[in-house]
Amino acid sequence: MYAARSFERSIRMNTNSKNETMDRQYLIFSGPSRDTLFDACKYAYDKNAVIPIFFGVAEGYTAPLSDPGCAYAALEMSITKICGISHEDGSGVSFNIRGYCMVKFSNGRNEMKTCSFKAYYNARTRDGHISFQL
Repeated sequence: MYAARSFERSIRMNTNSKNETMDRQYLIFSGPSRDTLFDACKYAYDKNAVIPIFFGVAEGYTAPLSDPGCAYAALEMSITKICGISHEDGSGVSFNIRGYCMVKFSNGRNEMKTCSFKAYYNARTRDGHISFQL
């Protein structure tokens, strides 16, 4: 897999506390509809109604950018809980989203980590960016 430096917009380390946190921001290239987002938020902690939410998040490329067969290498995410949604602008399709998920980064470890996330997401174009707090 080729490096994702163009997607990884910022890495910030908080050294003010004993618990070290890192923010990693990645590109969202696909995701749910507006209605599915709001349903997932409404039923986030309901044991009877489970609304699956999937975001396609780019972690890197499968080939060099100059290669015509170049595609996104997706980050593995699961168990997404949407805890908050706010309108980003007056369009009705751009949202700031907060939540929790399980994510596996390709850092040599084969483990899923629970982390919180913040995202900007456009439900019309189905793209945006997401920042994970580890």
